[in-house]
Amino acid sequence: MAIDHFNFDTVDDLPDGGKRFHWTPASVLLTPAGTLQGGAGLGATTAAMEIVTGRPTIWATAQYLSFASGTESLNIDVNVEVSGYNTSQVRCVLSRSGQEILTTHAAMGSRDTTMDDRWDQPLTVATPNDCPRYRFFERGAGHLGDLSDFRLAHGRQLDDIAISKNKGDGSFALWVKCWEGSRMVTSSDIAFIGDFMPLGFADAIGAPFAGNSLDNTIRIGTLVPTEWVLISIRVHQVANGFGHGSASLWSESGTLLGNVSQTSVMRQHKSIRQRSA
Repeated sequence: MAIDHFNFDTVDDLPDGGKRFHWTPASVLLTPAGTLQGGAGLGATTAAMEIVTGRPTIWATAQYLSFASGTESLNIDVNVEVSGYNTSQVRCVLSRSGQEILTTHAAMGSRDTTMDDRWDQPLTVATPNDCPRYRFFERGAGHLGDLSDFRLAHGRQLDDIAISKNKGDGSFALWVKCWEGSRMVTSSDIAFIGDFMPLGFADAIGAPFAGNSLDNTIRIGTLVPTEWVLISIRVHQVANGFGHGSASLWSESGTLLGNVSQTSVMRQHKSIRQRSA
């Protein structure tokens, strides 16, 4: 997912002092069902908010309200609610033809400190080249399967799950590559790659389930250049038909790029390939 996918067509001033970005999503940001991937929507809104504030993302959370089918232009309205010395609190709405697709709330900013450190540790896994391809998204269909390369770092292939039907321990990990060569990771990349967190549900449940995201929260760590990103998933629970999980995203060098968490409507894989609510 090169950052080019989050370039905007035009920007207008809004009467309330906000900014409206016009964005045409690329087809490789669409799911097999032909709808905009939720993480891509969150990625686009965080990119717009960073432009408006001139500050990096600290955290952002999106609530998904409806689907956006196809690649017709979308509006992204950004309003800075509070701006302080170090941080800006920002609200954003992504819509099409007056219908809201998602709303994003975020904090943008940074502070000089000598306390930077991390206590979380990456999962010990093989390198991407030593991991098998994870067979889920069809390639050559013109959707996000053509943008993302998945390698199974920890867990089981879907074929193995179908045979054993045994539940997993809730941990699952994939190496994900969305660009060629090593380059600087952005908050938009964290949003896009982090939205693959529901792929961990199948291994945990022992059945071909994933989910449609109801929300997605990203927390940005230390962004560094990398070619592959390890998404280390932890499924917390499935309750009342909804799955809750989180993930840590790591560079190949072991830098913690960020964390994500979300709740999903649990659906069989064949169902999430069709538009549903």
